[in-house]
Amino acid sequence: MVTDASREAVDAAVARLRDEWGECPVAEPRWEVTPAEWDRDRTRFEADTLGGAGAWVRRADGAALLVRHVDEDGWSEPGGKQEPGESLAETAVRETREETGVEIDLGGLVMLHRVAVEAPDRPTLFRLIAAFDADYAGGDPRPREGEIAEVRWVHDHPDDLLYPEVAEYPL
Repeated sequence: MVTDASREAVDAAVARLRDEWGECPVAEPRWEVTPAEWDRDRTRFEADTLGGAGAWVRRADGAALLVRHVDEDGWSEPGGKQEPGESLAETAVRETREETGVEIDLGGLVMLHRVAVEAPDRPTLFRLIAAFDADYAGGDPRPREGEIAEVRWVHDHPDDLLYPEVAEYPL
């Protein structure tokens, strides 16, 4: 069953990530999605992807890099979906570069999100979102056309966050 298989895959990945990158908090959000969105997530799970990853990028002065996606009001760390054959760390680096033009050096984990994806008439599907701690290594921040509306450095968490866990990320 997809619920058990996805839960086991996510739990194993959490253990591996903690072994490699160190301890970090694990959030357990629930996402209500449409059946079509659930079907896309199941297809991605069957292609051996766990979910996605992003990077909490900070400069030497302590500022963090945030993005606001097109058609979204809230800010979050850059990140996106894992591709088949790609580690979550590779996903975080690639997505940050694609969304912002910024190069990063990963240093650890900020938070893991063990997400229960639910849709009408579908079993629960578990996905994993890894938020890595990263140092700014170079590049001029710029939004990816068609996907990212804005990119900015902040010294304080803005009030309009895409999801509440971002407020727990260190500044």
